Amino acid sequence: MKTNTIHIGGRKSICPDEVMLLEANENYTVLYLENGKKILVATTLKTLEQRFVDCRKFIRTHKSHIVNIEFISDYQSDNNKIMMQNKKMILISRRRKNAFRLKIDSDKQL
Repeated sequence: MKTNTIHIGGRKSICPDEVMLLEANENYTVLYLENGKKILVATTLKTLEQRFVDCRKFIRTHKSHIVNIEFISDYQSDNNKIMMQNKKMILISRRRKNAFRLKIDSDKQL
């Protein structure tokens, strides 16, 4: 078992570098991976957010999405949307917009 894995539910663990996006679906969460696969787990997004908190490249953009900023291909600041590398469009909520901008700007400086 890898030491750099996060428990996502059941007997499953995953390396956070492989996760592109987490999307809430009621009491389930869909994890979109960089290889194009999806994993459905019976764990809420809130619980997974607490497990991914140590991974500095993840940020919650909306009540139903957590994104890995390394997989963002385009940011449209005028309509608060981001395009992921898998062509999925994600909305950034008004309340999380400033935190998102700060995160993006701080990562550009590193």
